Amino acid sequence: MKQKIETFAAYFDDSIARCAELEKKLIADERKDEAIFEKIRANVYNIFRTILGVAVDTCGEDTEKIRDFFLYRIDQIPASWSAAYETAKQHNDAAKVQIEEIKLAVVQEIRAEFTKIWEENS
Repeated sequence: MKQKIETFAAYFDDSIARCAELEKKLIADERKDEAIFEKIRANVYNIFRTILGVAVDTCGEDTEKIRDFFLYRIDQIPASWSAAYETAKQHNDAAKVQIEEIKLAVVQEIRAEFTKIWEENS
């Protein structure tokens, strides 16, 4: 169980660091809009890194409870992002649509990585 948590935490740390690095490069290239998107990605990774920590603190050593806690939150939290995406589409708010698409895409990536890590280390 410890290896699963450490592997997943390392995934978050690497992803956040990669986003921060790219954000700095984009700012240096005066591509501020794209830099904001990287910051948004990093924020989503950070949210779910925090959720992982809460799952471990709440569920202790019970791998199944940790898995269930995390999967519940990975469905619950983006629900408001999906609603915001639909609202933005209805109002033709391209910037907001882009932001919500980024957040939802990162969540899909996190879910896939979580599933991969949990299955590999079972």
